[in-house]
Amino acid sequence: MAVESGPSLLGVGASASVAAAAISAQAAAQAATAAALKVEYDSLTEYKNMVTALLDDLTGSDADHKKLAHGTLPAGKLGHGFPEADALFKSYDTVITELQKLSKGLADQIEALGIAISTAGKGFSDVDDDTKRRMATIAQQAEKQYVPERDPYPEEKRKLEASQHPGTAGKGGNH
Repeated sequence: MAVESGPSLLGVGASASVAAAAISAQAAAQAATAAALKVEYDSLTEYKNMVTALLDDLTGSDADHKKLAHGTLPAGKLGHGFPEADALFKSYDTVITELQKLSKGLADQIEALGIAISTAGKGFSDVDDDTKRRMATIAQQAEKQYVPERDPYPEEKRKLEASQHPGTAGKGGNH
C-alpha cells in the first residue's frame, strides 16, 4: 500500500496552470479597462475644453448675467401715471431678472460640469478643498433657484408610466 505524503506533482502543476490562466485573464481585462478609461478620459478632456469654451463665450457676451443688469431701463422710462406703463415695466423687469438668473445658472452649471469632468478620474478624497467648496456652493445655488412647478420631468415621468400601464391612466386623482 502506498502512502501519500502530499499533493502530487501533477495536481500542483494543474493548479499552477489554472492560477496562471486566471491571472493572465485578469491582467487582460484590466488592460482592456485601462484602455477604455483612457478613451473616456480623452473624450471627457475634449468635452471639458468645449464646456470651457462655452463658458468663455457666455462670459462677457450680451447674455452674461452681469451685462444684462447694465442694459436695463430705469423705472419711469416707459411713462408715468397710467397702469399700462407700470404693467409693461413690471413685465420687462421680470423678464430681465429671469434672464439674469438663467444666465447665472447656466454659467454655474457649465462650471460645475467642467469641474466634474476634470475630477472624474480622481476619487473624491483626491479633489482639493477649494474645488469641493465650489461644487457645494454651485449645488446650493442650484437648489435655491429650483422651481418645482417649472420642472417638466415629473409630468413626463407620469406620462411615461401611464403609457407603460395603459389601464391606470387617469386613475389616482391627478387630473
